[in-house]
Amino acid sequence: MTEEYKRPDPDELLKRIKEEEKVKERKKGYLKIFLGYVAGVGKTYRMLSEARFMKENGQDVVVGLVETHGRIETEELLKGLKILPRKKIEYGGISLKELDVSGILERNPKFVMVDELAHTNVPGSMHTKRYHDVEEILDAGINVYTTLNVQHIESLKDIIFQITRVEVRETVPDRVVDIADKIEIVDLPTEELLQRLEEGKVYIPEKVQQAVLKFFKERNLVALRELGLRYATRWVDYNMKQRLEKDGVSGPWDASTTIMVCINSRTSSENMIRLAHRYADNFNSEWLGVYVEPSYKFKMGYEESLQLEKNLQLAEELGGKVFRLTGINIAEEIVSFAKSKNISLIIIGHSERSRIEAWVRGSVVNEIIRKGSPIQVLVIGGEGRENGYHVQKIDRRDYLDFKSYLKPFTVSFLSIIITTVICFFLSPFLEAINIPMIFIIPIVVSGLIAGRKGGILASLMAVAFFDFFFIPPYLTFSVADLRFIPTFAVLFIVGVIISFLGDTVKKQVENTRQREEFIASLYDFSRDLLVSQNLDDFLNRITNYIWELFSYDVVMIIPDDNNNLKVASRKGDNIKFDDDDLGVANWVFEHDKSAGYGTSTLASSKWYYLPLNAHDLKLGVLGVAPYESDITNEQKHLLEAYTSIVSVALANYLKII
Repeated sequence: MTEEYKRPDPDELLKRIKEEEKVKERKKGYLKIFLGYVAGVGKTYRMLSEARFMKENGQDVVVGLVETHGRIETEELLKGLKILPRKKIEYGGISLKELDVSGILERNPKFVMVDELAHTNVPGSMHTKRYHDVEEILDAGINVYTTLNVQHIESLKDIIFQITRVEVRETVPDRVVDIADKIEIVDLPTEELLQRLEEGKVYIPEKVQQAVLKFFKERNLVALRELGLRYATRWVDYNMKQRLEKDGVSGPWDASTTIMVCINSRTSSENMIRLAHRYADNFNSEWLGVYVEPSYKFKMGYEESLQLEKNLQLAEELGGKVFRLTGINIAEEIVSFAKSKNISLIIIGHSERSRIEAWVRGSVVNEIIRKGSPIQVLVIGGEGRENGYHVQKIDRRDYLDFKSYLKPFTVSFLSIIITTVICFFLSPFLEAINIPMIFIIPIVVSGLIAGRKGGILASLMAVAFFDFFFIPPYLTFSVADLRFIPTFAVLFIVGVIISFLGDTVKKQVENTRQREEFIASLYDFSRDLLVSQNLDDFLNRITNYIWELFSYDVVMIIPDDNNNLKVASRKGDNIKFDDDDLGVANWVFEHDKSAGYGTSTLASSKWYYLPLNAHDLKLGVLGVAPYESDITNEQKHLLEAYTSIVSVALANYLKII
């Protein structure tokens, strides 16, 4: 045995075997992408030329949707091809046309041409994005030819911004490009492209000047062209390696490399997530996204929470495994997790803390570098406005509960007032120097009940009231005896420290309580399912437990003897469930995919549906409807975990496994 040979990783082999089994079991269509570096290079022209060639050779080819943009040569190619009618959708008083997925599935051609893969569908469409339409068509076994520009690939979004200073809003996840059976580069020299632009063959004359000033600058086109060629080359290398491994060609196999990116609630995390994905592609390795929630930070602002969920969702869309951690020391949590997962490279953003904050609170980046050896750490700079993308500012007044906002101040004010009154009556029996010890009590109470804000306010009020009522000259903020100044400082500092400690304890208690409730719920859930008397009782227990845990309306939908879906159990009546909702559930049951609220498929529904299946057997659909708050990314993971348990339990109950 030579030294170059490396034994294949058993986990990697098992993963490949499972992926190959899924491919064999699923009858999927063939996907070909005509990839260009900008509009006007001839992607649609090339796609239609191939469609005409296939039609002349007796293939069943139809045009699902093509945008000619008034280009005469492109319109000429459509002549003689079967063009399926588009679906009309009313939006904003205007009748718009989109790809008719149902019509394509009913027609069931062998090949369908679908232009502009990155297009965003009109609200009210079945799917929010056209690539979702394409995925459904592929799942039906129909072959799809489509077009795409390199700037619309999700993992390249930040690079495109750096090149063009234009933020691309319509993107396609890399997983869609990865499943393509073939990518054909449609290339055109930049000089010829600019000539076509001037001749009005790319855009109408009114838009030519605007395009030249924004996107069609020569330096932009040269960079985009190179980026497109490089991306296609990397895809070919990856595809070739997959085929060699599938055919059993011997190694050497790549050494195991795992990349971890540290995610936070800032917009700059999006760039780091895309970078981690590109590195993982280059190294053909696994990558993880990790968010550490400080246990001392009890409540995150709405905008921060929204951006965090967006970042975590982006990591999942790009194929990363997402983990949420909690701890007092962020650096220690990251390093400990990285070592437990054998991480080779940590990607983290440069700290935004000022020098004073870094001196007081320490630098997370420096601590990770110091404690993480021998793990490599890549620090990404440029987290300012110049290289980031920004979330539209949201009026916090729409989300702010005014009572909860005033709570810390009310608790602090009342506790200090009551303590001042008590100290006033006790002052004849106490020396002034002992009164600050009594004021520590309301500071601790405020910190535990109202958090750090309440504790800090109580500290300030304690110092002010102590000076105003108990230090001569009375009823003024003047101090005759300067020896009380250190007492004021110590009282305030101790109060602030106690407030932070109280807030941390409160957060840890809340986290512990939530974990205990979830574990206890799982235990009770599993136990009660075993003692169910009949199917109705079994389903009712499921809906009751999920309703109690998540405070959502819950519905269990299972097929009857004729394989028609029906509502078998429901808990909660805040959200209406009608025939349209049952239609969405039918789609989920047939396609074995989540849909509805918070997803990109049939998103107008108020219900979030998850398929129930075990061992590839379709058992039913679980639907939940939030009526007080949105479903977070973490709650979706918990619901998926419950769905897995329900599916296995239901399959065992029905004795079909």
